[in-house]
Amino acid sequence: MLEPIRLHASPKRIALAAPRGESTFSEDDVEAARRDGYRRGSEEATRLLERQMIEQRAAMVALQSETFTAVTQQRDLLVQQMREVVPELVLEAVARVLADTDMDREKVVRIANDLLCEVAPGREEIELQLSPHDLELIEGYEGGFREKHPAITFRANTELRSGDCRIVGRFGFIDGTLATKLRALDGFMR
Repeated sequence: MLEPIRLHASPKRIALAAPRGESTFSEDDVEAARRDGYRRGSEEATRLLERQMIEQRAAMVALQSETFTAVTQQRDLLVQQMREVVPELVLEAVARVLADTDMDREKVVRIANDLLCEVAPGREEIELQLSPHDLELIEGYEGGFREKHPAITFRANTELRSGDCRIVGRFGFIDGTLATKLRALDGFMR
């Protein structure tokens, strides 16, 4: 039986059992074989690690792609939900603010002038309808409206709320009520 090789000892010649006789290796041969084995093992480990890294990168890219797709879908869903909810919330907020707004003479005159801008100035007979409260507020200011519309008449309309305004003329009427303005805003926002 052959003795095992001890590397801590530095034999000058090593004898290994071989099927066809005895082979001897020098210390340099053993060192060269050890370095070659280390190199081949290192290359194989590097190839294995490179393969694993490529597989992990591919898995990461797939996960990243799936994540971005899911985020995009969620964003689209949230945008759609916001488009449905925001106009309703804005309209509700505007309606509440306007309902709590006290109308003064300046505001009523501005509302009436805004609606009168939709009628060409001239001698055409038109009727400006306001709520009884708003009509009282602009009392004495009628001359300011008559500069552009000399044939204007004023009438209290009990169906109108404060802040509402209508113009009636020979071609029909122009609705300047808050409800109509809110519907127009709702249509614009959707």
